[in-house]
Amino acid sequence: MVDYQSRPTMVRYLILFTTFLVALVMYLHRYSIVYVQRYLREDLGMDYEQLSYCMSAFSVAYALAQVPSGWFSDRFGARSTLAFYVIAWSCFTALVGLTLGFVMLFLLRAAVGVSQAGGYPTAASLIKRWTPFASRGKASSFVAFGGRMGAAITPILTAYLVIAFVPLGTPATLAERDFLDVDYFAYQIDKARSAPTPGGKQAVAARLYEQFSPHGQETIRVLGARYREKILQQRQESGAEPKYDPRLSRNFNPMPDRVEPLRTELNALLGAGQVYTADDFVELSLDREAISLAALAERTTPQQERLHRLALETVFPESVRKIYGQGWRPVMFLYGGLGIAVAVLFWLVFRERPAEHPWCNRDEQALIEKGQPLPTPTTQARAFPWKKILESRNLWLMATNHFFGNLGWVFLVSWLPRYLDEVHQTPYLERNWLASMPLVFGWVGILVGGWLTDHLTQRFGLRYRTASIVLGRFMAAAAFLSCMYAPNVWFATAAFALIAFSNDLCNPASWAFKQDVGGRYVGAILGWTNMFGNFGAALSPVLLNEIITRFGWSPTFMTGAAAFAIAGFAAVGIDASIPVDDGKDA
Repeated sequence: MVDYQSRPTMVRYLILFTTFLVALVMYLHRYSIVYVQRYLREDLGMDYEQLSYCMSAFSVAYALAQVPSGWFSDRFGARSTLAFYVIAWSCFTALVGLTLGFVMLFLLRAAVGVSQAGGYPTAASLIKRWTPFASRGKASSFVAFGGRMGAAITPILTAYLVIAFVPLGTPATLAERDFLDVDYFAYQIDKARSAPTPGGKQAVAARLYEQFSPHGQETIRVLGARYREKILQQRQESGAEPKYDPRLSRNFNPMPDRVEPLRTELNALLGAGQVYTADDFVELSLDREAISLAALAERTTPQQERLHRLALETVFPESVRKIYGQGWRPVMFLYGGLGIAVAVLFWLVFRERPAEHPWCNRDEQALIEKGQPLPTPTTQARAFPWKKILESRNLWLMATNHFFGNLGWVFLVSWLPRYLDEVHQTPYLERNWLASMPLVFGWVGILVGGWLTDHLTQRFGLRYRTASIVLGRFMAAAAFLSCMYAPNVWFATAAFALIAFSNDLCNPASWAFKQDVGGRYVGAILGWTNMFGNFGAALSPVLLNEIITRFGWSPTFMTGAAAFAIAGFAAVGIDASIPVDDGKDA
């Protein structure tokens, strides 16, 4: 063993850094499908309800596996268990790239959830063994920062990788399966030509009608008429203007004798250069690549077809499959390989205790042990402490706080891209940048929260360790309410950023609280409270999708605000000065 006596070695920082990487990869894999959700739905023929179930499958499995995985890491040690967890969830993430439909995706996401459940409980346990007590909050915030950094870079990294995997040479003409809803496509064109407007999507659709042959125009009128008849029937039944519903066209006669010639004509138009004007390219919310192509004085045939395909997708977002949808599967393979590499690095670097590490000298060991309120255990907990946990008022309040906090926060990593797409028509790359910005502010919240919880503890004692949780929850509730009045996408993004900052301000105090009260059972206790948090995360996408579909976006934001307010009230009663072993909070 290395034993330089001049100063403590810094192996603890290396351990923290590798744990940081584990947390980063964990969140990269956790939210990867969120930022390809439109492409994934189109490719697999899924609707938002099915996608919400897949999101929930992860969280339910994650929640149910929290307690056993926390106990498992306490029982068998962090080195073997955490390396195994990372390899497992990385393999399942890679397999998502091979999924063929709803059931397969549902099961794979559940498998990722089970595999990731042990990540944070194991990380909390190793932080306690490798970090001086006075720095525990900052160490916890650093690892939590790794997770939030992974969440924040996932939208941007995923967007650039998806686009990179669909190079210019990819055929831009429409294959048979690229007509997602040809009847709705025809209805939109027929409606636009019947009531032309001077600019925007309707003007482009009306001009497109004029480019078709008489047979193509007749097909558009026939298909559009039968879709219109279905809409009128729905309006009579519901008494309200119906929203777009892909199920309306599913029982129609396919009419291949009409659709195939229409598709052939449309493919010819993609390279003709007569469909769009220069003003159209300015008015439409085009992807960045399309803007670059539109700026060219001269374009090759592949460039012309690519530009017109991207513009066609913008005008008819529900009817035409996105060309970038071909890039989401390779991204899953790449992410899986990255996770396996991080697992190998962790195995090589980590040891269970400072005394067992060949690079950690005695001074560093003494520094880590200094000020610990409880001695580092030399034996593992042999049984899960059910009775102590069930009798703890503190842990029930923390579980409530986690449940409702996650119910509100998960909106940012589930339906925020959908909101930006549907309400503000933000192009893919820009949409992912905007979805990333709030999570970047979450980084600041994590770091400020780590300092704040340590400062409050040192100045006022452990009783006030969790005061930052109360503050953060109520700030997030207020920010959610402000989203109801967002006049533009930038105001909305700022409000979402405040939600992320406020929520993540709570996390270091939450981690440190469980280490303060957990004693020998810190992994199991973190697993217990996180289990309830992930029940909230499981409910969030399904509940919020139902509210979005039935009532719209403002009631969705009110639901998020109410969830954070309940979490804040629960946090008021939490007392970090009472260890679970004492039983004084029963």
